[in-house]
Formats: sequence, structure tokens, C-alpha cells
Amino acid sequence: MMEYTDRHFRHMCRLISPRMELWSEMVTANAIVNTKEDEEYQRRFLQQSALENPTILQLGGSDPSSLAEAVKIACDSQSWSGSWNGINLNCGCPSDKVSLKGCFGARLMESPTLVSECVSSMSNAVSSLPPSTPKPEISVKCRIGVDSNDSYSDLTNFIESVTANSPVKTFQIHARKAVLDGTFSPVDNRTIPPLKYEYVYGLCRDYPDLEFHLNGGVMSLTQVREVYEGSEEKLKGVMVGRSIVSQPWYWSNLDYVLYGEVPSNGVESRRDLVLKYAEHAEEEEKIEGVKARRRLIRPLVNLFNGEEGGKKWRQKCDEIMQSAGSKRKGYADRDGDHGSLTELLTEALKVMPEEAVERSRLDTFELMLLKEKIIKEQGVEGGGGGIDKVARQAKAVWEAERKERERIMKEEDYGHEDEALQKIG
Repeated sequence: MMEYTDRHFRHMCRLISPRMELWSEMVTANAIVNTKEDEEYQRRFLQQSALENPTILQLGGSDPSSLAEAVKIACDSQSWSGSWNGINLNCGCPSDKVSLKGCFGARLMESPTLVSECVSSMSNAVSSLPPSTPKPEISVKCRIGVDSNDSYSDLTNFIESVTANSPVKTFQIHARKAVLDGTFSPVDNRTIPPLKYEYVYGLCRDYPDLEFHLNGGVMSLTQVREVYEGSEEKLKGVMVGRSIVSQPWYWSNLDYVLYGEVPSNGVESRRDLVLKYAEHAEEEEKIEGVKARRRLIRPLVNLFNGEEGGKKWRQKCDEIMQSAGSKRKGYADRDGDHGSLTELLTEALKVMPEEAVERSRLDTFELMLLKEKIIKEQGVEGGGGGIDKVARQAKAVWEAERKERERIMKEEDYGHEDEALQKIG
């Protein structure tokens, strides 16, 4: 996601989950090639933190030679950026800047021969790397179709053409078509065209030698499991974007729910997360200066989204970002030295209820499951900004259940909380 999944956001995600596969924001091949002597730009878009792997670099472009050169630059920079586990060609972005002016993104689905040439050139660039250099896999991210070319046979024709003329075997499929005739905005293209998961399931069935990841409309860990288990011929993976950006802490249970693993990275609450992330932010600010402050704080803005105090937290984050000043003013700190980012973020946490700041991964997950249940039963949607009606209901039910659980454990002398849970039913 452009302007969102930068390396700072990815660092925060890796603190939340050691297992999830991370993706870069889409970077155009021409931008990488044209700024190869600009270390600041290259560092911003190609550097990774030590925590990030496994990570996929997502490229935008339609010129095979530029894409190949961008691959070489990205891989050559690994001495200071870390190696990429994969490099992806984006054939799914519906933005006008990309599909109309740039003639790439989702527009590329109309030219499968060109896609084959692009990914073949990228694969050749990987093959030409020195033997000691890690060789990232090349993949393609696309839609299920474009405009009126949105039948299942249109999709299979695209897949067959690309795989017949290139080494690519892995596809990430956004299960909506893209409407590129100018009537839909990028937001419309994310919500209006109907999801057709059956198309992606059909690909899994009809092309067992290829690997498919499903993207689109997946908003919760519950849905991840439902979508993954909905195909008899299993998907390789499920891709989630906007839900993680909008409620990152909810996904702190991903490793446990999906992989049966309990993370041992020392991040048990949002206080832990903020303080560990602040260590990263301070090191980055030492290198880039105060001008990086807005990018460094932005990943934390939605950490309490939908909860009591969430609006105040966002305001505090905004104050920290604004303390850097602006490009026009030379990024000077307008009000003097406010202290380190650790100090600023620690102070910002004080606007939140203590129980929210210290709430564990498990407690957060229980709350979110209750919220999902209420939404399903009442046919309503949770709000976005501050605490919403559904969040209030979920919290009230959760607190009542916890009190009952504690009562049973105390009065009936249960040795384990699980036994009390069974008693409640």
C-alpha cells in the first residue's frame, strides 16, 4: 500500500508478528533506476530493518529493461538493506496515475505478453546475480479482470499466457476486477466490484502446479481462516492490507491463531509495542533528522483505533509529527526541544486508559471476537474514528464475562482459567 507499508510500518508489524510475510509499498522501477545515486531516496524505499524478513519488494512498471535494472539495484543494495525474499510485479493497482498515465498496474492485465516479458527480464536479472547473493522469487500481483474482460476464462488466459512465456509460478490475486474506464476511483475499485473468491479457488483447482494467494475484503483473523479453508485445493496464502493499517494491534494474535505459535519477542501489550518501536524510531531520526518524524510516527496513529481515548491518542501522535515543522520551514522544531521520541510517546500514552495500554494480546483478541459476533448478529458495522457503539457493547460483555470467570475461579476453587471458561459455557 503506497504511503503506508513503508519500512517503519513494516518494523512495527514485525514487532507484532514474527511470522507474517511483509510487503513493501509499490515502488516504481523508474524511480529506483533514476535515483540510484541518491542514497537518501534509495535508503527510504529499499532499506529494511533487521527485523523485517521475510519481505517482498513490490515494483511498478511496464518496461522490461527498467524493471530488470531495478531488480539488480535492489539486490545489490542488500549489504545495507537486507535481502528480499521475493520481488513482485504489480498488475493490480487501479490508480489513474498508474493505469492511465503510467500504463502499468492493472492496465498490464490487458497485455499478458508484455507482463511475460517484464517478469522474464526480472527473473534473468535475478539469475545473473553473484552466486553468494540470495535469489528472490519473482511473482505477479493482479486482479481477476479488467473492465469487461472479467470472466473466469479471461483470467485463466492471462495466467496461462504469463506462465507459458516466463518462469513465474506464484500469483497474488485481488478477487475483484478493476474498472479503468474513468468512472471508478481507486476507493471505488476497492469496494464496488464484487468479490469473486470462487475465481481464485478455481485457479487453485485448475492449476495445481502454481501457487495462489488471495487478496481482497479480508478484514479479520476469522476471515483469514474461513477464506483459507474455503478452498479444497489450498491457497498458498491470504493477503491483508487495510485492516492491518486500520487496527494493527488486533493482528497481534496472528502467529498464535494461524500458526499455533506464541511470539516470544517481548511485546505483550501496546505499551511494550510503543516503547520497542520508539527505539527504532530514535535510531532512524539520528540518521535522517527530525524531517523523518512524520513518517516515523505515522505507523502508530491507529494503534487504539475504535477504542475509548483513540481520538486523543491520534491527536497526540499528530502533535509529535507536527513538532518536526515542515519542509517549507526546513523541518525546524517549532517549539524547541520536546525530548526524545521515547519520552514523547510515553507521555502520549497517558491520554489512554491504563487498562487499554496494558491490555494483553489474548484480551484484545477476545474483545475483537466479541465485536465480530455482535456485528454478525446485529447486521451492523463498527465505526472508524473514536469508540463506536459496537466496541462499547463488546467491552461491556467482555468485562461481564471476565468478572463471572473470576467469581467462579474464586468460589469454586478452579485451578485453571480454562476450567472456569468451560463452566461459563
